[in-house]
Amino acid sequence: MTQMNRTIRGSAGFLLLPFLAILAASGCGESSPPGSSGDVDNTGGAGPGTGGAAAGSTSAGTGGGAAASSSSAGTGGAAASSSSAGTGGAAAGVTGSGSGGAGAGGAPSSSPTFHIFMLMGQSNMAGVAAKQASDQNSDQRLKVLGGCNQPAGQWNLANPPLSDCPGESRINLSTSVDPGIWFGKTLLGKLREGDTIGLIGTAESGESINTFISGGSHHQTILNKIAKAKTAENARFAGIIFHQGETDTGQGSWPGKVVQLYNEVKAAWGVDYDVPFILGELPAGGCCSSHNNLVHQAADMLPDGYWVSQDGTKVMDQYHFDHASVVLMGTRYGEKMIEALKW
Repeated sequence: MTQMNRTIRGSAGFLLLPFLAILAASGCGESSPPGSSGDVDNTGGAGPGTGGAAAGSTSAGTGGGAAASSSSAGTGGAAASSSSAGTGGAAAGVTGSGSGGAGAGGAPSSSPTFHIFMLMGQSNMAGVAAKQASDQNSDQRLKVLGGCNQPAGQWNLANPPLSDCPGESRINLSTSVDPGIWFGKTLLGKLREGDTIGLIGTAESGESINTFISGGSHHQTILNKIAKAKTAENARFAGIIFHQGETDTGQGSWPGKVVQLYNEVKAAWGVDYDVPFILGELPAGGCCSSHNNLVHQAADMLPDGYWVSQDGTKVMDQYHFDHASVVLMGTRYGEKMIEALKW
């Protein structure tokens, strides 16, 4: 289990209290994901495992050999022309939908990889500070699934804000910048040639973590977005950034619910490898910085958990980061993800 409480100098969270009038009290679908060519390096073993090959089968078992024209390779296996390679496996000639990258610990894929990251939390992840010209993105390698005021259900050029507006809570702003865009821009600096990045914004302002886990009002929306993202060519679920806690400040059960959310997201993706889950500290000088001990605790409880510090940030009201702090936090999320993924 990777547990890293190190500060990378950043963490962010957004809470948009119930509407603008309530702002001081709480907290917006699919062109083809690009990808020309490029290799993806992963550490670990290469090639098929020991065991027989199943020609024309739909799956190669754990430790098994290669499955010609299979749709999936199990742990340790390799799938020729497969849509997915399991942990330790390698996927060659991936063209189908689903997770097309090489599995964790597997051999490099000959195809480009579409690295998909989830942006989760409440208003400090959805965005409150007004966006500026510097926040815009024109790099076609950085996509968002849907996004504010963009066609839902398809991959669009990523520009802030990245979560739905006004969202299910009817609060998310359409004029704001969120840390997700700067997270993505930071990742671009280390992106392998031919690969692309996809962002999935699922933040809802003013919401408790209870609305994101099973039984919550926002849970099904998260599952729907994951189901859509999984159909992208060469898609690989790569990580999560998370800023939430203002609504749940001080609740001792919160870290366990963070772990539950991680497990449910991972199950929805159907992957058997762990991805980095990076939490952001709540801003100091605001309502809720006492919650940061629980942020650290949650990171420790995750199999690949991290947190980033809010040091040096400022709030523009009781709850929300100002523009410079949003940029800083997004950059810190990106730097920490690069470190966690060893890009």
